[in-house]
Amino acid sequence: MKSISIKDLIWFGRNLDYKGVRYFDYSASAFEFCFTGKKASAVFLSDPSKWSKANQAVLGVFVKEIKDKKAFKGNSYWENSDSESVQKIFLNKAQAEYVLFQSPVEKTVIIKVVKLSEAAFGMAGLKSLKIDGTLNKPAAAKNKVFKIEFIGDSITCGYGVEGINEKDDFTTAQERADKSFAYLSAQKLNAEFNCVSWSGIGLVSKYVDESIDVPDITISMPLLWPYTDKSLSLRLGLEPEVWDEERFSPDLVVINLGTNDMSFTRGREDRVKLYTLNLRVFLEEIHRRSPKAKLCCCLGVMGQELCDAMKKAVALFKKDFPGVNILFIKLPLQDEKKDGAGANWHPSYKTQKKTADYFVKKLSSFI
Repeated sequence: MKSISIKDLIWFGRNLDYKGVRYFDYSASAFEFCFTGKKASAVFLSDPSKWSKANQAVLGVFVKEIKDKKAFKGNSYWENSDSESVQKIFLNKAQAEYVLFQSPVEKTVIIKVVKLSEAAFGMAGLKSLKIDGTLNKPAAAKNKVFKIEFIGDSITCGYGVEGINEKDDFTTAQERADKSFAYLSAQKLNAEFNCVSWSGIGLVSKYVDESIDVPDITISMPLLWPYTDKSLSLRLGLEPEVWDEERFSPDLVVINLGTNDMSFTRGREDRVKLYTLNLRVFLEEIHRRSPKAKLCCCLGVMGQELCDAMKKAVALFKKDFPGVNILFIKLPLQDEKKDGAGANWHPSYKTQKKTADYFVKKLSSFI
């Protein structure tokens, strides 16, 4: 078995290097490689002792066999996306080695390891990778592709999408970032993408119970988004690293925030106005960081009470920045009776797919 440098892998999504380990925590962050051989294994780090079994990190391993190593272009996240078969790895140890692929005969395969669970729960870091075989480098230069950054909450994370019904209690084992509308939309558009998403998060307040009448700002997207991975940095005892836009300069930024804010705004005019103001300010922050990107705000799958407020924030931003292309999309409300529901009343896979279809159709003339 020979060791492969982390730098020789193809990486997707935000990631953070620390003490020789590359952490990839956000939903659908991934790494990929192609090799010819019989076995590949990796050592992953995590923090399972800080979480219940229900909230530990989960990875997905996708393997695609190819007949000719020259077929591996290494140009797109979607080059190895046609396999529905996924091997799940549950990171229930602080450090452990896991077999990614094993065969009695030599094969040429593309292996993609994807963070299926989200950054709000157990973390994932790649410490080392070994193969019994030969690493195949991409056969073609990297092509320029359309890039999307998704900023969202549990819907973007694929929270509870594999839950049996709405009364099912959430576990990270049910969470599938690859079954979220964001992932599915990027796939339809053949776009590279990053997800900065966190369940329960908002702009004015994270999700609060109806008995609570003050906003919960222990975490908010405007305070999380500017950094590579603020939560992870704090867990590791590091000063949070500001995200370098040059590492992933999006052509489109999609903001899907407001579902959790609704638990606090509750239709009250002053609170709704605060949401509009916060979104307007956040849109400017995004624009100033990525001035060439088009912007899209969308909302509505799990509630539409703040759709008008989001639309107003878009109009206010457009008034001040008339040269920026920005779009508001009101997403269809989920139909639980017709399409089922995941854990804790979250969208089912069927709803996520319908949402992606609708979203991409509405985007078609915009991008």
